[in-house]
Amino acid sequence: MGRPGEIEFAQLLFGGIGIMLMMALAIVIFVLLYQRKLHFQQSRLHQMEMVHQKKILESIVASQENERERIARDLHDEIGASLSAVRLFIGQIQYEKSPDEMKSLAARSGQIIGDVVKDVRQIAHNLSPVIIENFGFAGAVKILLNRLEDTGMSIRCTIDDPAEVLSSYQQLVLYRIIQEVIGNVVKHAGASEITFDLRHNGSWLSLLMSDNGRGFDMHSGQKAVGMGMSTIRTRTDLLGARLELSSVPGEGTRFKIEMPV
Repeated sequence: MGRPGEIEFAQLLFGGIGIMLMMALAIVIFVLLYQRKLHFQQSRLHQMEMVHQKKILESIVASQENERERIARDLHDEIGASLSAVRLFIGQIQYEKSPDEMKSLAARSGQIIGDVVKDVRQIAHNLSPVIIENFGFAGAVKILLNRLEDTGMSIRCTIDDPAEVLSSYQQLVLYRIIQEVIGNVVKHAGASEITFDLRHNGSWLSLLMSDNGRGFDMHSGQKAVGMGMSTIRTRTDLLGARLELSSVPGEGTRFKIEMPV
């Protein structure tokens, strides 16, 4: 039988080994649980990212379909109707015996064809970023606003040209957002005044567009969807920008976009 000191030492040694083994086991369990939790979080984030990407893709496809429908509508309502009228006038010319009446029909046909050429150019400008290449971003936006001003709408405009801080792609996406918002104002707002404020401040670009139109109820999602908000939000996401929308019935609508540059 060992001496008491040796027995006590052995007990302490085995006790220490046991405690170390328990600590090692606890560490292993902790690491396994942590890795499992981390894997679960990564899997969840991946699923969320996939859902987000799917929504963006669906919105882009929907935006493209809406654009195609708008073009088809423009071609049918404006170009198709005008060409049908020209066809009727030309058809009448062959039955007319009076030179004066023939000249009148020919002149009216020529005027309509001139309007068709303008409409085709307008549709082409809306489709193609050539307008940005020809006039620059600020110039292209001013052309959009001038068209509104020509209809009698009051425009208050401030533009810090962002061409130096935005890529061509970013300029095009931002231009499409502005087009969409202006289109919404024309179709839905019934506004007589628009404020357009685009400013470059350090590492941020801020765009504010507001109108004095009829506005809408923010708690009713149907109106916002009808105003193309899905398309605007998708394009805002593509820019990595932050979008704020506020509206009150009878008090107009306010869009604010802030993006890093």
